[in-house]
Amino acid sequence: MFPNLMGMKEYHNLSSEDMAEIINVSRQTYESKMQTGKFTPLECKTFCKRFGKSFDYLFATIEEAEAS
Repeated sequence: MFPNLMGMKEYHNLSSEDMAEIINVSRQTYESKMQTGKFTPLECKTFCKRFGKSFDYLFATIEEAEAS
């Protein structure tokens, strides 16, 4: 759902467990959030800080990422 967030995960060689730990949720919850896109504002902010990227970049949809 969020190709740039997935790219950061791969670039930093992080597992789904690692990504879940960053936002303080279980791996299953993280994977569910990736499917539904339902991250809380605090979780989004945490990922943005961790990767040093803007919200618009990290949480761009596939369509938005392909358009830019």
